[in-house]
Amino acid sequence: MLISGMQLRHSLTPRFFAGVFNKRKPTKKDLDHYDVVVIGCNLGGVLSRQLDKVSHGKYKIMVVLDQNINQITPIRQIYEQQKTAKTDFLLNAKLSLNMFTAHSDQVGCSTILPEENAIVLRNGRRIGYNQLVVAMGQQVNYEAIKGFEEAWQDFDSPVFTNLDHPSWRSSNHKYTRWHYNFNHGEAYFCIPQFPFSGEVEAYNFFLSQRIWEWQTANGRQSPIKKFTIIQPNERFVQYNDAGDSFFKEELKRRNINVEYGLKLVEVNKQYNTATFEDVKTGNRQTRNFNHLYAVAPTKAHEPLVKAGLTTSKGLLDVNIKTLQHNKYKNIFGLGDVNDLPTTNCFWAGFHQLHVVRNNIERNIAGKSLNAEYDGYSKVPIILGQNTLTFLCHKYNNENAWHNLYFSNGGFLAALRYYNWCKNFKKAFIDIYLEKNWGPPYYKIKKSFKLPEGETDEHGFMSKLSKLLPGKKESH
Repeated sequence: MLISGMQLRHSLTPRFFAGVFNKRKPTKKDLDHYDVVVIGCNLGGVLSRQLDKVSHGKYKIMVVLDQNINQITPIRQIYEQQKTAKTDFLLNAKLSLNMFTAHSDQVGCSTILPEENAIVLRNGRRIGYNQLVVAMGQQVNYEAIKGFEEAWQDFDSPVFTNLDHPSWRSSNHKYTRWHYNFNHGEAYFCIPQFPFSGEVEAYNFFLSQRIWEWQTANGRQSPIKKFTIIQPNERFVQYNDAGDSFFKEELKRRNINVEYGLKLVEVNKQYNTATFEDVKTGNRQTRNFNHLYAVAPTKAHEPLVKAGLTTSKGLLDVNIKTLQHNKYKNIFGLGDVNDLPTTNCFWAGFHQLHVVRNNIERNIAGKSLNAEYDGYSKVPIILGQNTLTFLCHKYNNENAWHNLYFSNGGFLAALRYYNWCKNFKKAFIDIYLEKNWGPPYYKIKKSFKLPEGETDEHGFMSKLSKLLPGKKESH
């Protein structure tokens, strides 16, 4: 796997040098019990850094990870255009951990025992916890599409998806071929049934249409072609009417065909055929294709289901504001794994970080949970080769003030696109390496209003009052 100089430099820093220039020693990896256990090392890793920082190393933290590479999905579309490097899209998962945090050395979690406040790793090791954070994301389920993974892995097969195959070498650039190798015939973009990871974030069909339009105008692509979106759901955006209407109207304006009520169930690599199933009747039909892109379907995490932690959707059952589990009060959810009425995406998870960090601290201290997540979600919508807008909304279908701004293109949409391509990769690395706190304030940690009658003993004003001379009593 290709590793950039920045990744290499920081991957050597964490636990290797802990205790050399700092009296504090790293948390041991072989403890039987930890104050906080985090399952997942993308947002979960960032949370562990922030929690360690604000508590000044007070808690023993263990992060359980089962893979060494994180794919940074918000930049997938510019990555597919080769406007950012592979080393910016594929990051070493351990970059998100600081030098003091213990981790499981890529041994994932097999069992969660919420009644016993413990988890069991895949190697049989049992670990106890006081607080558990589930940040596993949604589990990809390509097995739901027969023959898909074989075709996806094959460099020459015109079958694509929104992730890089784990077996690909650094020199494999198949991911660019979806946009640039389609010449004629039938192209299909397939969306899975809700819930899935990549809602809006993986919708690259506006970008494809613009690229193919340009190629046709310049004689690089045959005008004899058809682009169809296979949509098993009634909506493109589950929880925002403005966003859903925008997609439907824009697709109609661009003459992109949409077939509702069908899902992809099989791909035949040898004959380039795809089988689609009617989600209501179960009837199937097989079609030839020249180009096919499928957003990854997902399934519930088995350890969560067996532990009784999920809703009927297979997602974590949490309070939508405090992100605390509705049954087990020492379990919290972070990111796409949560069952929340908002658009699950990377930036929604970042806005949940501060809520979970704050509420874990207060839960440990036996205090009420005062941090609430308002459902804020921000997802880029790539409109073309140099224009971009954002879907931004909160709970209850509430649009954020900048929702779909500049969605008609123009200079400001191009400026947002340029900023996204140029600055996002650095912004993400900065958050990973704890150079800032991330959204919404970046340079300043987000704090929350305390309950009435409660004071912050560690706040700035409390510290200042201790330094100032107190008022003397008159005699």
